[in-house]
Amino acid sequence: MIARRSTVQEPAAAAVVARTRRISETGDAAPTRRLSKCYSDTGSSIASLRRAAMAKPRVEYENSYRTGPDVVFPGSRAGNIIQRIIDSRLTGMKYEHDVCKAMCNQLSDVIKDEIRREIKEVARYKLICWVTIGQVTGQDVRVVSRCLWNADHDRYGSANFQNPHLWAVATVFAVYHDGCFNHTNPDQ
Repeated sequence: MIARRSTVQEPAAAAVVARTRRISETGDAAPTRRLSKCYSDTGSSIASLRRAAMAKPRVEYENSYRTGPDVVFPGSRAGNIIQRIIDSRLTGMKYEHDVCKAMCNQLSDVIKDEIRREIKEVARYKLICWVTIGQVTGQDVRVVSRCLWNADHDRYGSANFQNPHLWAVATVFAVYHDGCFNHTNPDQ
């Protein structure tokens, strides 16, 4: 089967497509090699059309029809893991905007990886980690979040940190997903 492009083709490229149809119908493949070399840089070559037709189909996983987790995500254990990580990383640190900006990303990745490693019940949960770091300036700050989720299955863990120079709040939301995950990719 030949794929057609939605744009207007050049006359020479249209002739290649027409000739390819005739060749595939008659079974004579000798001119194919010459034509594919001529038009390999236009994107409409016979070789690229064949590669597209022979591409492996995407693997689709069937649903397990499980509508709830076997074990609910332990939010308090996650909170203890988060507290341990932010205490070890932020103790003695002074607030610098650029450093803290990068530290938020690093802490988020470390927290997700550590929770996946230590808590085995996260297999069917999507983890969303949110870390906020701010400067202590004598003002009151509240960090809140709102989301739409299933209160029976979804959970969160959170921890706070403060020293004389900065404060931090780290929260991990564990949202149950009843479909299949690629467990080798921690971002899914």
